[in-house]
Amino acid sequence: MNFISFAPKNLNENICLKLYSMKKKLTLWIFLLPFVAFAQTQYNKDGSISIDFGKKKPQPVDTPKTEKFVYPSDEEEAEEETPKQKREKRKASTENKDDFNFKRDGLFKGLFNVGLNACQVDGDNQAGYRYLGFHGGVGVMVRYHKYLSTSIEINYSMKGAKEKIVPNPNPNSGQLYQMQLDYIDIPISLLNVHDKKLVMFSLGLTPSVLVRYKEINGAGFNVTDNPPYGQPKRFDLSGFAGFGFVVKQQFYLGGKFSYSFIKMRGAYPGTKTNGQYNNVITFRFMYILSSIKKK
Repeated sequence: MNFISFAPKNLNENICLKLYSMKKKLTLWIFLLPFVAFAQTQYNKDGSISIDFGKKKPQPVDTPKTEKFVYPSDEEEAEEETPKQKREKRKASTENKDDFNFKRDGLFKGLFNVGLNACQVDGDNQAGYRYLGFHGGVGVMVRYHKYLSTSIEINYSMKGAKEKIVPNPNPNSGQLYQMQLDYIDIPISLLNVHDKKLVMFSLGLTPSVLVRYKEINGAGFNVTDNPPYGQPKRFDLSGFAGFGFVVKQQFYLGGKFSYSFIKMRGAYPGTKTNGQYNNVITFRFMYILSSIKKK
């Protein structure tokens, strides 16, 4: 017996609708199954559940940071300099200090000098630096570089000559041959070379003017008014070279050699020179006065 044929028509339609709805839901679940399998489930603070279909990212794990403790000995070793670094640092500081002092001391420096001349006159038939005379004056130095400078002075310089130590041909006069030549010198140092603030080498010219002259001949008589070889010239020009040591940038102690370029007068007969020339060695002390220092 067929019970379906006796079922009401509405009942069959409801069953068919339910079967169709179940088939539709089953198809949807089969389609969404792969996404649900890879989904991420999150539990929120309010108790709700949410599903994240995105790719799961690994969360960084907070690890406590450990600070390296540096012992005092390690810090001292890190700050300690090598001997080479110490030498270079000391050299750099010294050079900077020198440059600073050179600029601070100013351009002009005053000079005060005093010394002793050991003299002879070439061409007068005498020999030896036997005549001693005073030398002194003032000047100014222009320091335009750390190692270089120029200077000009005005000095009173006593030059001349004296006879060799031999028996006096005129014992009653009590004198030997002597020639005294006093000059106003204006030495111009064309170049002063300073080395490490300890040594100074000078090179220049000295124009001179004769201000006093006296001559005693070999017989002990004064022949100043009528000398046998003529009156000495009023003007003289000589070149000089000096060398000395500087102490504390203010005190100079050294020597200077100068020789005439032009003859003073005629030579003694039989000498090898064509005239008489001043030949002088000067030993002198000089005080270097710095200008007002710049702040």
